[in-house]
Amino acid sequence: MSIEERKDQLIIPFRIRLGVTGQRNLKDVENLSKTINQILKEDIFELYDKNSKKIINSSRYTPITFSILTTLAEGAERSVVKEVLKFPYSIIEVVLPLLKEEYLQDFQSQESKEEFEKFLALSRSPIILRKKSIREEFSEIEFEEARRQAYEDAGMYIVNHCDLLIVLWDIDISKNDETTIGIVNYARKRKRPIIIISTKSPYEILVEKGYGLNAQSLNKIEMFNMFHISKSKELTYINNIYSRLFKNPEGDKLPEDTKVLIKNKLLLFYIKASLISRNNQRLYRFIGSSVYCFSTMAIASVTLGTLIQSLSFYGFLLELIFLATILFLVTFANKRETHKNWIESRFLAERIRSSIFFVICGIEPSSVEVPPYMRTAHHPDDWMIKIFYEILNSLPRMKGYHKVNWKQCSEFACKHWILNQLNFHRQRAFIFRKISKFLEWAGIIIFYSAMFTVLSHLLLFYIDKIFPDSKLEIFLIFLLLYYPQLVLL
Repeated sequence: MSIEERKDQLIIPFRIRLGVTGQRNLKDVENLSKTINQILKEDIFELYDKNSKKIINSSRYTPITFSILTTLAEGAERSVVKEVLKFPYSIIEVVLPLLKEEYLQDFQSQESKEEFEKFLALSRSPIILRKKSIREEFSEIEFEEARRQAYEDAGMYIVNHCDLLIVLWDIDISKNDETTIGIVNYARKRKRPIIIISTKSPYEILVEKGYGLNAQSLNKIEMFNMFHISKSKELTYINNIYSRLFKNPEGDKLPEDTKVLIKNKLLLFYIKASLISRNNQRLYRFIGSSVYCFSTMAIASVTLGTLIQSLSFYGFLLELIFLATILFLVTFANKRETHKNWIESRFLAERIRSSIFFVICGIEPSSVEVPPYMRTAHHPDDWMIKIFYEILNSLPRMKGYHKVNWKQCSEFACKHWILNQLNFHRQRAFIFRKISKFLEWAGIIIFYSAMFTVLSHLLLFYIDKIFPDSKLEIFLIFLLLYYPQLVLL
């Protein structure tokens, strides 16, 4: 089933975050645009390693697309923005170095200002780096340097949050452009991949690979997109969760449009993440329990083979079969990454579930922001962070809570989120305490049984004449060897 055949499903794209900088005055915009388009279609993929290219080429369900981080400066930046937005699923992320009113003063013509407003409107959540006007903060003497620094700060922000930096410049003209030079040098220092396009004919392209690009997360995004839920089950799950959330006195007071938004934009993603997590959890626990059982059976078989000579061949053969089965199960679990998928899918599901209550309260959920050059527990190549980012971008911008609805929203969140979680974990803790107590007593019983077996075996040394070639002795030796494994199990 291709992407086109799955239009009824909500598809998560694999997004390459592009940054852009360069000179403002461009002459041959048409030919430059063709060069930019060629880079986006072909050259950019040469920055991926061999394994990543293989993953990209084998992706059937996940579209590859772009987001463009830009200050919307005239010239180079807007040229790249126009080409990027021609690709399906592409989005724009605007980073403003100054307050909007102050930044608009950079654009001389009304046409340029209108174009800026048009692109700005496409950005779901523009990032404004300064909260105050630089004219209010700095004197006339400091003003120009403060303005230049603000633009450089915006460029550094873009470098820190992009996968690849595209630079359009004529080195002869731009060698005096301190801001662009500073941004490029900063990208080199951070080992960001850089594609430099000369703005002079024949528009030569220089590629600096840096750390390169990585598509490992595409495998997991593909897995998420491939995960199929039948329409009937999908509707059942959505209706059940919707009823559990909103069919109550507190839910009845919430705005209807907010509930519809959650139902259409969040619940299916939550269901998919939860089901993937549950399936991997069950598989992981099943394999773990099976490994313990087979290891116990392996010890039992080798014990019998050792004690009863006539059964030696069969005992050791059974041990080999059990050990081979354990090896297969462990290898299968590691290859499927069942534990990792369980935890990561649960992480994604809980992020989405939390977002439901943020949306109800009109509060903007926040994504996990980690610079690409950092390799911590969750970095931007982690698939669940990319998926959560896409889900957030599918939502309209939250406008903040309204005083009229605040009481209803807070009551709903307290009861159906916070108190619900507290009750859930209390119940789980109670159940696990009971299970733990049962296992503790079972372990104690087996432990004392093992001690009794040892004592019985010692007694046989004194009554050996009564039990020559005793089957009882063999049985007790078997128990002696086997009981510790039962205690461990």
